[in-house]
Amino acid sequence: MHLKEVNELAGLTKGHGLYFFENQDQYITKLADFVISGLERDEYSIIIENDRIIPLITKRLMESQEESSLEKVKFVNNYDFYYAKGDFSVNSIFDFLPNLIEGYSELDLVIRSWAHVEWRDDQEINSKLLVSEQEADNIVTETELLSVCAYDSERVSKELKEGLLNCHNFLINDK
Repeated sequence: MHLKEVNELAGLTKGHGLYFFENQDQYITKLADFVISGLERDEYSIIIENDRIIPLITKRLMESQEESSLEKVKFVNNYDFYYAKGDFSVNSIFDFLPNLIEGYSELDLVIRSWAHVEWRDDQEINSKLLVSEQEADNIVTETELLSVCAYDSERVSKELKEGLLNCHNFLINDK
């Protein structure tokens, strides 16, 4: 897989992206830009995030978007998403859509996703993360989604980073 490095997300319409962040404010800005570029294309954004950051994202979006447009932005708690089956694993966002978008199956919707990947302390987490990311890559490819996986760089070992780079087709930078 060829990994392309990007700064701007506005031109992307599909693919499986990877974002290692160090600064929470820059992270929220990138995520808001991702959502806004989707809204400009009349796309839904499914944001898989923790409860501490969701209000910060919402506040940032409310600064530049009308409240009615934010109806196309749906949030899922990231622990509910990754631990829905009791142990860390990827779930398809399509498993969550019936609860997020009323009548989604009858509608012709374009959906993009952004997932902040966090995990509990676990001895075998690196292998679980890589298996989940490989499965997510298959889902993204099959459904032609635009999907970004974001990781706090402080929590990612060198070995895990190398493995994650192999499971994505573009890397987002902060330059």
